[in-house]
Amino acid sequence: MRKIITSLIITSALLQAQEINNEKFQLIAKDIDSKDKVITAVGDVVIYSPTYYLSADKIIFNQDNETFELFDNVLIIKDNNIQTQSNYAFVDLKNDVSKQYPTFLYENSSNIWVNTKESNKNKELVDLESSIISSCDCEDPVWSIRASSMDYDTEKMWINTYNSRLYVKDVPVFYTPYFGFPTDTTRRTGLLIPTIGYSGSEGFRYSQPIFFAPADNYDLELIPQIRTSRGEGAYGIYRYADSPDSMLKIKTGYFNEKSSYMDEEGLKNSEDYGADLEYSRRNLYATKENHQDGIYVLARYLNDVQYNNLDDSSYSINTDKKVESKFNYFYNTSDYYAGTYARYYIDTSRDATTKEMVSNNETLQELPQVHLHSYNKELLDTLVYSMDAKYMNYTRPRGLTANVYEFNVPISYTKYFADDFLYLTLENKTIINEYEYGNYKEGFRYLNGKSSYKYEDGTLIQNRSSILLGSDLIKPYNDYLHTMNLSAEYVIPKNLKEDGDLYGITVEKQNDEARYNELSIFPTLKDQKYVNLSLNQSLYDKENLKQFINHKMTQAILYDEIGDARLEDYENYVKINHDYGSISGRVIYNIEDGQVVEDSINNTFRFGYFSFGAGYYQSKKTDNIFNDRDDLESYRFNTAYKLAKDYSVRYYENYNIKEKTRNRQGIGLTIDDNCWNLDLSVEKEIFPRSTGDYDAKEQTILYAIITLKPIGGIRQKYELADNSK
Repeated sequence: MRKIITSLIITSALLQAQEINNEKFQLIAKDIDSKDKVITAVGDVVIYSPTYYLSADKIIFNQDNETFELFDNVLIIKDNNIQTQSNYAFVDLKNDVSKQYPTFLYENSSNIWVNTKESNKNKELVDLESSIISSCDCEDPVWSIRASSMDYDTEKMWINTYNSRLYVKDVPVFYTPYFGFPTDTTRRTGLLIPTIGYSGSEGFRYSQPIFFAPADNYDLELIPQIRTSRGEGAYGIYRYADSPDSMLKIKTGYFNEKSSYMDEEGLKNSEDYGADLEYSRRNLYATKENHQDGIYVLARYLNDVQYNNLDDSSYSINTDKKVESKFNYFYNTSDYYAGTYARYYIDTSRDATTKEMVSNNETLQELPQVHLHSYNKELLDTLVYSMDAKYMNYTRPRGLTANVYEFNVPISYTKYFADDFLYLTLENKTIINEYEYGNYKEGFRYLNGKSSYKYEDGTLIQNRSSILLGSDLIKPYNDYLHTMNLSAEYVIPKNLKEDGDLYGITVEKQNDEARYNELSIFPTLKDQKYVNLSLNQSLYDKENLKQFINHKMTQAILYDEIGDARLEDYENYVKINHDYGSISGRVIYNIEDGQVVEDSINNTFRFGYFSFGAGYYQSKKTDNIFNDRDDLESYRFNTAYKLAKDYSVRYYENYNIKEKTRNRQGIGLTIDDNCWNLDLSVEKEIFPRSTGDYDAKEQTILYAIITLKPIGGIRQKYELADNSK
């Protein structure tokens, strides 16, 4: 006879009893017997509640002792996440104690399962004897950890294993007397993924990040490392959030080079060290509606570029030998904008002859810049004006410096006509530039032997008038929309005042090349008339407004002193977006030079399991004074293919055609299984060097990242070849 009880009230312990208070359970069984406050249920017994689901062949519940026993085919599910299976289970509800054997435990959120000989729970701690743990297939796991004992803290969500052996299939590959890991993603103190590797020049290398998380708003990461043939050192990272809108990050590091490695590589510094401070915050002082402000600080110091190369906490390669520190602050309202900025550079390059670090005394610094701006406002109901003021202090201990002041006031008038098909904008802008030169001395010579000359402070006042005729058009078709913007702008600049030494104006290359070159770091405004013609058109899908074609054309026309027109840059840009990616091309043809001075093409493509990306860029330097481009040519491409459900391969390359140098080249294989991940790649990389006999060091490196989900993994790095350039 089948009976149903719907009013059985018990306080369940099971695995986490402290979370359940007087939860109502319903019991279903083929036969239920109650005697002396002992309930015995037999035959397909099921107990369920909003939190738990239990089933067994037989269950005995003692109401006085608040204990029950489950026999044969025992299944317990909690929150549809934690599941246990066993032959026997005993639960003491009053003392929060339970016992099960043999036990199979599965946690759905992390896919971790544990097969144990016996489990004993006391409060929040579960002891597991002679256990196997994995997240792979239960019958034939790719990896597993076998331990003589484990304990699982259900409150802290943490598992400790003792006398642990890591198995790949049935082969033991690693032993440790202790191993601990979390079963959730809670931020906590512990070890992060280490880096293990080998280099022919640096020997065996090992770095182990140690993460400390004492509070929710700050943490600390310590990364000691050793390279047996090179030296040892440590890096540290401190992160602190003093508000929901801010973040502070402080990084510092030190590495001690072995003398034998220094002699072999020709390094000058026996110690590499540095420090970085990065801080960002929004809404620092802005509390009013429609007011925003923000601050960003990046302060960097290092004694050698090797400080960056040795940093195992950073996996990107920076080949720039000029290290930048910066400070930015802005305050913005609907009417005004104010900002102050600063840039400080450390030149880590070396002298080609002496091999010594170049003195930073001649590096031009920007300390500070101040920017004030007033947004557009109406004047006399028909005119619009704004104001812009800037101050820039370019300084350095040795060499020419300058304080540069710039102020401009544009006033414009716009009128629509021809049923709003056309609009006309008239603008007049007055620009005032002041140059206060300093740090020069007659006969003074730089470290590199160049002379410094005396300069007169410069003043340049320019009035710039412009006429712009334009049209914004849109036309709908059955399946798409066509938009078009046409504009023609005629700009008439006129220098009203030219006093003192001004680059390219009062100091010209043909008259005084030395002074012209020294003043080139402080460029001035050109005063030639010009016309800009532009076309910008697009096609959009009428249903979802997705752009699938964009086409732009611009043509610059310059006028010389006697009014003769000269065609300059003609730019043509097309981008096509399709279902599988996009392709775009840009060409700039200088008609005066009679050649293409800049061109590029970019492509992205994805179809099924295949993806491809490529790009090409070229620019040319000419004798045209209006062309400030350099001779550059390079390409890049990357491709990837998913071989099967869990397998994919990739190849990538960046190549400098002009210098015939591959900045980066690599091939990789990724295996992403449900319970483990392997990422293998072989890369050729160029590392910058500020000291030593060579400018750069090319290395061929094998990277291997192995992750056992979700417990962690290991990062391996092996140097296959070494070539100094």
